[in-house]
Amino acid sequence: MSQNDPGNGNLMEKKLQGFQLVAQEKLQAILCSIPGKKELILEPALIKPLEHICTASWLKLKGIQRIYKHDAKQSLPRSADELHIYMIRSVLGTYQTLLRQLQPLATLETPDISLKMYHIICVPSCYTYYQTLLEQAGLWGLVELHHYNWDFIYFDQGVLSLELPNLYECLYLHGDNSPLPAVAQSLRLLQMICGPPAVSLSFGSHSAQLLQMLKALGKPPNSTNPPDYGAWLIIDRDKDYPSSLLTPAIYAGLLLEVFQQRAGEIVVDNSKNKISSQRVELLQSKQPKAATSASKSISVRLNSASDEIYGDNRYKHFAQASSLIRAQVKALGLELQKLNDMQLEEMHDYVARKLPKLTELKAKVLRHLNASEIVIQMLGNFRRLQTLEEDILNNVSRKRLLGEIDELLTTDGQRYNTLRLLCLLHHCAGVAPEELQLFARNYCNMFGHRDLGVFQQLAQAALLPQLLPEKKAPTKLLANLPLPKFQQTEFQANANRLKLLTSCGDGPDGAATSKGQQGVQSCPSFVFNGTYIPLVAQLCSILLRANNAEELSTKLSMVEGMQLHLDSSSSTSSRQTPKAYAAQQRTPPGAATPSSGVDADVFPLRLRNLFVFVVGGANYAEIAACDFISKLTGAHITVASDSLMAGSDLIAAAFSN
Repeated sequence: MSQNDPGNGNLMEKKLQGFQLVAQEKLQAILCSIPGKKELILEPALIKPLEHICTASWLKLKGIQRIYKHDAKQSLPRSADELHIYMIRSVLGTYQTLLRQLQPLATLETPDISLKMYHIICVPSCYTYYQTLLEQAGLWGLVELHHYNWDFIYFDQGVLSLELPNLYECLYLHGDNSPLPAVAQSLRLLQMICGPPAVSLSFGSHSAQLLQMLKALGKPPNSTNPPDYGAWLIIDRDKDYPSSLLTPAIYAGLLLEVFQQRAGEIVVDNSKNKISSQRVELLQSKQPKAATSASKSISVRLNSASDEIYGDNRYKHFAQASSLIRAQVKALGLELQKLNDMQLEEMHDYVARKLPKLTELKAKVLRHLNASEIVIQMLGNFRRLQTLEEDILNNVSRKRLLGEIDELLTTDGQRYNTLRLLCLLHHCAGVAPEELQLFARNYCNMFGHRDLGVFQQLAQAALLPQLLPEKKAPTKLLANLPLPKFQQTEFQANANRLKLLTSCGDGPDGAATSKGQQGVQSCPSFVFNGTYIPLVAQLCSILLRANNAEELSTKLSMVEGMQLHLDSSSSTSSRQTPKAYAAQQRTPPGAATPSSGVDADVFPLRLRNLFVFVVGGANYAEIAACDFISKLTGAHITVASDSLMAGSDLIAAAFSN
């Protein structure tokens, strides 16, 4: 079978779905190590991810009598002959709250210490200081700690997630690297299942650190099967903030912009969504109400195998997807009207064979129709927003851009998305401290001064400059001076080097394109309405198209922070820049082969399958752009991350502190 055969891709998808079996084995090992009757108390946020791992009936077979949802405000009484097993995220606040709940229960009961009637399973890690806190709470010996890492959860074809939504907050807002070892363990498991790649490209400090941890864990056991991936690409979220801060133009991306996502499912609620809940109360009444055809919220699983309507439209432009969904509703209505013209025998056959499938399909189509209508109502003047974002990307008239963002703050009043635009402006063109002071004052007047600390959090993540005390000197006049044309932000420099801005006339990997409809369809920038190519998609294109190390170096050597990690058998360093690797591969004058002791050039990739991991949350625009590159090049690209996030989720993380 050819390595680019569609059947090969299907085989790889089945392998990736095998992560569920590994996760079940890990959980079973923990549950079976605890004897006696057991009750499982789950943190609410873990329920949906756990549904991807096992069912309630599977848990009962492992000795779980009953399953409860953990209530942080109310303790759960325990029968004398039953053990309580709590499963929580590895978040300090959640852990301390649980210890405070258990203190009076465990100490009053004074059970036999050897029995350990209370167990806490921390997902994904149980940190060393957790034992210290346990001892300080007087619960050492009464409560036993466990750690459980479910590794990658398979959401859809080519989409994996670790479901660790607090990882961005830990790494980029707090500077806390403690979650990285668990991620490295999951990547090592991927190596054991799919084999190690010949080369990995990292971009960012966290990415390089992950690969160093992976190396420290040692090589996985030798497998008789060939590796599934030719290369890995691991990139830090802060190396491509625009892909998260820009508003996507594709169907799946806009669903995440409007609806809450829980482990690969969105919750479609006619009365409440992410846009309406972040608007200031005064402006909520001015917004059009969503359709109230169904008062109950419904879940839509973002999986193309279980929902063919989603599968057909997930990576299409939203306008195209919504019109196709409307057309499908009409077509199904006409199909069901055929019943009126049928004879009795035909009707019996139709009802028995076709009607159940049509009824199920109609229910799915109506769910997506409802969702698309809510998206349209919530986004309002979407074209104006896209034009504003395009001008920000190209740094067109900064003074006007600041004025428009300030106007949106007062007229639309979205707590997260307005800040998101300012962060995009700072990342693409730079925001002066005086400009930030003025915006922060207006923002706090709108939402309250309790949010002032958010600006420091966003500065920690390099999304905004530091908020400095106001000065009475006339330095504010500097904000009105245009920046010299020769000054470039790091984003502008890298975007020009890697040809990410399609306004420059560059498509995937530098291919020419136009801003018309044809150009939008022939370039991965279609995910942002033809304005920007996500960095991960461009890097995938470069890796797949590079014919040798020199060609790769030409395209990447000007970008600081990129490193190649080789599965090297030679004595040379396995971690080096693309430029150093190209120099190493050059054949000395008069020699027929490269220098002795140097492995053969890994480019062009012998195996054209790529694994992409974004440290700090991926989004559907990046996934759709990588899917486009895979179809364009005949490769297979799997995109994974610690979580799937919309741009507003990125900003909301700064408010959770």
